[in-house]
Amino acid sequence: MNYKPIIIVAGEPNSIFFELFFKVIKKKIKSPIILIASKKLITKQAKILKKKIKFNIIYDFEIIKKNNLKKINLIDVDFNQSSAFDKITSKSNRYIATCFNIAIKLLKNNVSNKLINGPISKKTFLKKKFNGITEYLANKTNTKKFAMIIYNKNLSVCPLTTHLPIKHVSKKIDKLEIINKVKLIDSFWKKNLTKK
Repeated sequence: MNYKPIIIVAGEPNSIFFELFFKVIKKKIKSPIILIASKKLITKQAKILKKKIKFNIIYDFEIIKKNNLKKINLIDVDFNQSSAFDKITSKSNRYIATCFNIAIKLLKNNVSNKLINGPISKKTFLKKKFNGITEYLANKTNTKKFAMIIYNKNLSVCPLTTHLPIKHVSKKIDKLEIINKVKLIDSFWKKNLTKK
């Protein structure tokens, strides 16, 4: 069976993302992975974490379109940082935005319909312009109707509000919002997962 790749944006370069990523890739994953990150940074962090990683570097979008992908494929995005880990600041904002722009381009070109992102700093990257990455991506793709789904084989959950302090949640929930999310998710299941 030919599985579409999983696009992964590593996100904030000074987060714990690669520590988690190195653990997860040991598991059997059916889909190939397209990791969008800095090769230099992965190499430095892997050395500190005493992990080894092999990846196929992708330079050409045509290779991706032909689905000629190995298990882990890297789109190398330039990011210069002298140490493997550093303090989280806005210095990484351009790098993170570039990674997301590449991911959006891949999604728009129907390379995949799966996207995972690593941690993002709301303080330094989103700067209070968006509640979270769901809203950021909706804005970047001009998507008006959207929902976050937390999914596994046994349970799927759609938060009606995302990334809000609990004291503001009740003000954002009403009957129409519930109906709209249910309709949106129902449509998504039927279109993408043939679920009813």
